[in-house]
Amino acid sequence: MTNDRLPVLASQHGALRLLTLNRADKLNAFTPEMLAALDAEITDALAHDATRVIALTGSGAKAFAAGNDIARLVSLDGVAAYRDMMAGQRVLLRLHECAKPTIAMVNGYALGGGFELALACDFIVASSDASFAFPEITLNTMPGWGGTQLAVAKMGLACAKRFVMSGKRFAARECEAFGFIHEIAAPEKLFDSVSALADSLASYDPFAVEMAKRALNRAGELPLSAGLDFEAAQYAVNFSSDGARTGLRQFVERTRARSTAQANTAPVTP
Repeated sequence: MTNDRLPVLASQHGALRLLTLNRADKLNAFTPEMLAALDAEITDALAHDATRVIALTGSGAKAFAAGNDIARLVSLDGVAAYRDMMAGQRVLLRLHECAKPTIAMVNGYALGGGFELALACDFIVASSDASFAFPEITLNTMPGWGGTQLAVAKMGLACAKRFVMSGKRFAARECEAFGFIHEIAAPEKLFDSVSALADSLASYDPFAVEMAKRALNRAGELPLSAGLDFEAAQYAVNFSSDGARTGLRQFVERTRARSTAQANTAPVTP
């Protein structure tokens, strides 16, 4: 299969692995083949040590992803629809929980399953031309790939209800107040913004980033006391790593060096 026919394209940019949904003629609407390809590419990115950050985007200028392929959905019965939703949830949960930081590079419409995909990422960097919606209610359905849960976690109950129960599409600038967008960039600067964020994330110890992400992900799921216990356990696990020991030792050495330098340059009083 030639690259232009692959459902998901992968390219490496330094420490950043960019995964591109490749169905521009259908606004990157999902098919089972695309979902399976995305799952496989996530697996490959996680196994690639040089990849420190994973970003997702859509091909073409119009859409990040326009959700599930409606023409296919109408042919499903209830059991098949349930299995379809569970397959989508499994991949998005993998993305949400994966050890490496993830960025949704939203270059256009993020609708339905596309919006859910973006919310499953750690960060959303959106083009000023992007827009977001859960239009399912207008089709007498509802989000099924985790949208109700992810939206509440990322923007709070009131804002999530506004999205899910209205079906309204909101422009990126309107979404700033909802709190789920990390940054908005001009279309021609979108990749530069994502690359800069990826460079920043990749500059830190990957195990420390992974442990911090795990603790943050549990914050909305556990009671405070249990969350604090989980955070302390993650801290202890990371504390025993070579990276943590090196980072702490280097800080002490830099502090001592600054103190010595300041002492040597201090003015002598008569």
